[in-house]
Amino acid sequence: MQKIIKLNRRHINQLAQIDAECKHQMEPRIKIGECKKRLKERFDKCHEIFFGFKEGGELKGYVTLKPLFPGHRHCELYWLAVKAKYQGQGIGSRLIRFIEGYAKRQGFRRVCLYTNKIMKRTRSFYEKNGYRKINEFPGYYGYKRHNTAVLYGKEI
Repeated sequence: MQKIIKLNRRHINQLAQIDAECKHQMEPRIKIGECKKRLKERFDKCHEIFFGFKEGGELKGYVTLKPLFPGHRHCELYWLAVKAKYQGQGIGSRLIRFIEGYAKRQGFRRVCLYTNKIMKRTRSFYEKNGYRKINEFPGYYGYKRHNTAVLYGKEI
């Protein structure tokens, strides 16, 4: 059975596993310990709402929403990750549709997100899900290379 559930701190180990297995385009394989540390910091900040796609007892992907974002009734899709072995099966798109519905029910009118300019596969994925490029921000990430962020948005 497939379902999308709200997640909390007790899911950190499973979320870290997803992050470690998602084959992020910008970083080499991240160790589980580092993933757990980053997730604990994100939960401690209390800026994100976490939701996960669960099937057959396994958490296969997750998405987060940040309700605080510049603009009247705008929010941010902050993080989306799906284990590599499940990518291409529609899980990411289901998580996006879920977060858009959730945001709309909360009174938001636009979902925004940032991604790195060099992440062509990710940018194409968001565009296929109806997101349109708003602007680019060179130097946004502070990396020595590949530091241009692309801001996308979608009316909901």
